[in-house]
Amino acid sequence: MSGPSYDLSPAVPVAPGVADVLVRPDKLLDVARIVEEQANALEDQLITRLDQLRVDAPSADVISTQSIEAWNRLIADGDRSYAGQVREYVAGLKRLVSQLRDAAKDYKVSDEEKAAVFGDRGKHGA
Repeated sequence: MSGPSYDLSPAVPVAPGVADVLVRPDKLLDVARIVEEQANALEDQLITRLDQLRVDAPSADVISTQSIEAWNRLIADGDRSYAGQVREYVAGLKRLVSQLRDAAKDYKVSDEEKAAVFGDRGKHGA
């Protein structure tokens, strides 16, 4: 027997949003490595413990089955669950890693271009 279904997703807190991060150009790859390590550690925790978030109903009565269904939907199942939001947060961290690596490449190319254009000035005392 199944009763009415309720959308509990508004009760799930929103993960922190994107913010500007200032990093010294020579430290971009170091920061990318640290963020990636933390994202991977968080993802590993989620993978290894996701099954612990799901709860089985203690009995087959309507109250137990519906409350456990609501709990699992809020905590472990779906995109708007806590687990889904952690997955999205990890994906955001991985996007940040990619952005940091791209910025490091751009910085290196930019520095090399500047050196090519202005590199001979040091030889002439300018």
